[in-house]
Amino acid sequence: MRGVPTLIRLARQEVDERRSDLVRIAAARASAAEALDTHDAEAAREAAVSMTSALELAAFSAWARQATRARARLQQRFAELGRSEATARESLRDAIAQMKRLDIVLESAEAARREIATQRAGMRADERETARHTAMAEAA
Repeated sequence: MRGVPTLIRLARQEVDERRSDLVRIAAARASAAEALDTHDAEAAREAAVSMTSALELAAFSAWARQATRARARLQQRFAELGRSEATARESLRDAIAQMKRLDIVLESAEAARREIATQRAGMRADERETARHTAMAEAA
């Protein structure tokens, strides 16, 4: 089981990488949500301004088509980041599970090693006791 500690160290590094990926994606998604909110606020401002005159209303109708396409792109990016975040979260769960499995393997190997050492110590004690009894019997 010499390689298990190395595997555990690598698994911990994998978990750290997955965590940082998830943080980066979550930050990008929050940024995309903020961009959507900003866009919606700008659209509301433009709509309010367009109500002031017929010329503004005409300009708004051209702007609104472009703004609708821009919002669709922002919404699509937000949704993509949501899917990426879910995938990253699942990847992190898998990496943590792998690390835990390796920890259990190491703990089991160490417990078995301790059990074997205890059994060997008991056998050596029994052998010493038997030798002592044999020596006493021969002396008598």
